[in-house]
Amino acid sequence: MAIITPERVGSRPDPGAATSREPHRPSPAAPTRGTLTLTEKVVEKLAAQSASELPFVTGFGGGVLGLGQRVGSRHRPHASVDLSGPTVSVVLDVALEFPANIAARSTEIRRHVTDALARMTGLHVRRVDITIKALVTGTDRARRRLE
Repeated sequence: MAIITPERVGSRPDPGAATSREPHRPSPAAPTRGTLTLTEKVVEKLAAQSASELPFVTGFGGGVLGLGQRVGSRHRPHASVDLSGPTVSVVLDVALEFPANIAARSTEIRRHVTDALARMTGLHVRRVDITIKALVTGTDRARRRLE
């Protein structure tokens, strides 16, 4: 679990202050404003969602013990995280479109997930490990059926 406190103590204008004639009051100091607590489950979902935002990344789902899993764009990648204070390590299990330059795609995934987590949570991403569980060809992608 990560506990995040505001980094900057300063005065931000109150959104309602622009319409009122009252003098601007500075915001309370950081220790009196409280904290934000993020559980590992939340960070895992954010990491998986940010990876799935890339067009060449898909996930997999269904099945039991790895048998009968379906790969496709309807599924998100799987993520697990290790939170240590304001620092996080991420492990992603993904499926990639084939053919692809796997090293270049992995670099793009790492960069995107790192930037997204830092922007959304303020956590420092120590590392992003990627396991490619499947390569998806054109015939493996989700198809629409006429009914």
